Amino acid sequence: MFLRFSFRILIALAIATGSFQLAWAETGKTSWVNNDDMLLFYEALVKIREKSLKPESSRQIIHKAIRAYLRQQNLFADYLPPEEYKAFKRSQSDNYAGVGMDIFRDRSGKVFCVPFPRGPADKSGLRYGDTLSFINGRTVEGLSIFAMGTLIRGKEGTSVSLSIKTPRGSVKQVSLVRRRVHFPSVLLRKSDGKRVVKIFRFNKKTAVELREVLEILGPGKAIIIDLRGNIGGDFYAAMEAASLFLDSGLKIVDFKDRKGITPHLATKKPVDSSSRLILWQDRLTASAAEVFTAALVQNNRAVSIGVRSFGKGVAQRIVELSDGSALFVTDGALRSPDKNFFHLRGLDPTYPIKPNPSSADKAYLAKTREILK
Repeated sequence: MFLRFSFRILIALAIATGSFQLAWAETGKTSWVNNDDMLLFYEALVKIREKSLKPESSRQIIHKAIRAYLRQQNLFADYLPPEEYKAFKRSQSDNYAGVGMDIFRDRSGKVFCVPFPRGPADKSGLRYGDTLSFINGRTVEGLSIFAMGTLIRGKEGTSVSLSIKTPRGSVKQVSLVRRRVHFPSVLLRKSDGKRVVKIFRFNKKTAVELREVLEILGPGKAIIIDLRGNIGGDFYAAMEAASLFLDSGLKIVDFKDRKGITPHLATKKPVDSSSRLILWQDRLTASAAEVFTAALVQNNRAVSIGVRSFGKGVAQRIVELSDGSALFVTDGALRSPDKNFFHLRGLDPTYPIKPNPSSADKAYLAKTREILK
């Protein structure tokens, strides 16, 4: 049977560790001092401090315990201690600039670079598929994506040094000057004579920009939408973009949280309901981009070409704590229109191909021409 501490001893422990608030409660009525699980955690904390060869402070132990628990849930849950969270928020302010690049960690731990056109990263020679090893001499191993982003961003005009490994295994060092980079989320480009709509990531402007591109292209034609390297972005922006092609009432995605499952449907008249849609996907097509893909393909509005997508079918929210730290908690799961959860599974393409990394467009264009015939 669990050994109960007296209330007096608990008070002494609370003063000694300075890490818990006595008012904390699971129900709002029962204090943690009446919770056996919390008492066990407290006991372990005290014993670690007493018996360890090199004990850390109680707060350090608690921060590490929270982070370890969240990270073992999935790749995207995390915990930022007060200083890290403060730096993260500061890096998101208008006073900071970046290098025009997304970063994304896969399940093997590799951190992929996704440079945007004409940004500092792109101009320095970084290419999609390069992996990040060091930031200003600091290894990315063990760092959260949030911490990496904080290190890469900084005051405009300052420099950041990155160590990069190419797909062929060569290593290069680049020094990038941070700039305020304003780029469209949607870009119309040509590839071997074919007009391709590239969606880099989903944000609040994506649906508007996509609508403008559709007006240029006109209805009734075949449209290629390139989602390779689109690691997601705004969940609601992806739904709005998908709605441009879907009849009202068709399901875009289900969102499951602790309260149940909420369906999200197309609610407006589509802008384009007749053009043939061909989506290009790859192993870094993830999250909101998978929502967009599944909505169009599974409603028979599009076909997809490529390889299985990444499989990020969960959503996170930021929960700030009283000490200035923050939880990035996974609070929901996404289910595609065919009622399958795609987290960790990804989405199989309609037409699988084996692209050559050095000339990826070639295989995609060849399959596209085959389909259009």
